[in-house]
Amino acid sequence: MAAVKIGAEVAGAPLEAALELFGAYFVDFAAGAGFIRLLRSLGSNLHEMLSNLNILHHNVERDLPAAVFPIFEVGRLEWLSDTVYTFRMHYASSRAGLNPLLKGALEQATRKLFHSTLEVQALATERHSFRLTPMAEASNEVNWTLIVSLGQEKEDHEVPTDPPASASAGPDIGSASYGFFDFHAALASFWCCNTDLERDQAQGMTYLAATPALEETWVSNVRRVLAEKRSKVDRITEDCPTPSGGRHLSFSLSAVDRVHIAAHLFRACSAELVSSPWTDLQELSKTEKFWGSYTKLDNFYAISDDWLVETVRAGETKFVKRGKIRFLSQSWGIPKEWDELMGAGSYAEAKAAEICCMAKDIAALELGDTARWREVYFWVDKCCIPQGDKELTGWCVNLLEEYIIFCDGLVVLVPWTYFTRLWCVYEWVCFLLVHDPVDIEICADPFVRESTLPLFIEAIGNFKLASCQCFREEDRPVLINKVSQYYKSVEGFEQFLKFTAIALFVRCTAQRRSAKCFSALEPWRHLAERQGFCDLAGKVEDVMTRLPQWREDAVKNAKGGGTRDVQTDVFKHVEAWFKAEMVPLILDKRKEVATESGLRFIEELRHAAKAVVVDQAEDRPEVTIEEIRV
Repeated sequence: MAAVKIGAEVAGAPLEAALELFGAYFVDFAAGAGFIRLLRSLGSNLHEMLSNLNILHHNVERDLPAAVFPIFEVGRLEWLSDTVYTFRMHYASSRAGLNPLLKGALEQATRKLFHSTLEVQALATERHSFRLTPMAEASNEVNWTLIVSLGQEKEDHEVPTDPPASASAGPDIGSASYGFFDFHAALASFWCCNTDLERDQAQGMTYLAATPALEETWVSNVRRVLAEKRSKVDRITEDCPTPSGGRHLSFSLSAVDRVHIAAHLFRACSAELVSSPWTDLQELSKTEKFWGSYTKLDNFYAISDDWLVETVRAGETKFVKRGKIRFLSQSWGIPKEWDELMGAGSYAEAKAAEICCMAKDIAALELGDTARWREVYFWVDKCCIPQGDKELTGWCVNLLEEYIIFCDGLVVLVPWTYFTRLWCVYEWVCFLLVHDPVDIEICADPFVRESTLPLFIEAIGNFKLASCQCFREEDRPVLINKVSQYYKSVEGFEQFLKFTAIALFVRCTAQRRSAKCFSALEPWRHLAERQGFCDLAGKVEDVMTRLPQWREDAVKNAKGGGTRDVQTDVFKHVEAWFKAEMVPLILDKRKEVATESGLRFIEELRHAAKAVVVDQAEDRPEVTIEEIRV
């Protein structure tokens, strides 16, 4: 702010004009620094972008925990004509006097991101008594009507090289533009961070590309490793009788033998190879190649490692788990109407960036530092299953339950098409048969908007197992047989999927959109009611009444200098409520729809895994571990 004032004085420009130019320059700088894709991912128009801006700020807080971000609220969008729409915006900030900067930033964002023009009309300010943190009360609030005209991009400001000749006379703000200094240094200081790529280059770090080259050495290594794995599977199954009815050999094995085979085949990949921050364009382009193609070749297998390391203890084969790992469930196909509904950001980019956000959250929770997000590991089918080996792929498909048992959590990237994919919905309900519901994290922020929320409601409300799609049709009978093994009926499976989807979306929404809890949660309460889940609908209504007080208390009790303290406090309240109120409902529903034999079998697998797999923290130091890696 001081730098802008000095620049305005030097140029003889009104401070208001300088701030407006600074706001426009800030947007250009953010775009040039790599944030253009992130901004475009927030929506296909200005209304959607501002609706999701608080979520963006929450994501940025992972890297800038001391920042105090403003709060945006937007009203209903109204079309004045085929090319003009309008809506009201309320803005609250702890920094006074920045209204011109906000105006310049909004105008430039409208021009640069949506190729449209923006007209701002000030309204009477309604004090909402926002309090961002105890040390950062909202000292500046504005109410504006924003009018957007489509396809009428303004010309960029022409910045003269010399200050106006009559600077001392106070030039007319409506006709003059000012070029008093390069904002770059000031903005770089204001933003106070470099991209991960810049930091790592300075430290001399290098990374493996997400699409390794098909070199002869690599091919021979993969062949050797896969041959070793087939040999180990053959040794375990050599005396195993062939099951009847053409079923897979896994059905003839004991729980212990199944776990041993699964342990030999189970792999993991680092978050750094399948995800990237939005701002790291070089790494984002690499991970986009991974997520942008459904092609599943064994070259991707090279970026994963064996995660359970075989050793011998007291004459018995054991497997040491190298650390915590999450099962990543997601839909490969690009959702229908993605570009129309979601703006310019690609589906592959959204997935890569959201996984990075989740990895940072996990790193903060378990490793104590978001900067260690590259040390978070996932099971991802594309690189953890040897797609080119039909025999081993068959084993991986049939041992999915064991893989889920080995994992510590389920991370779900959930666009509106997720519930149309057979593998996705089975992974969801299978995890809930094995683990506590609190161990599921759904990543919905990049996908849930006003324009897409009805698609989620429709997909879940009308879910039918028979309508689910499967990329490889040979997988369909395998999964349908699993459903019949673990569930009393197809209808029960469908009810469990709907019930848990509503419950987990409510949890995610309450955690991340507490400022707009009624409008965000009411559609889910209504859906639960329509599905006949009266107890679930009652719990949703309960959290809707509690959230405003939780948020108010969080603001009062925040101890840090940033809005993240508020988010964290609300998150804790929601988690405690979910465990106390929602988890018992989910467990009761599971007991209602699952077969007793299926639950017994899952328990046998869990018991066998506990006997065979040892967590790294529990491993005795004298044990020698030999790792097998590609």
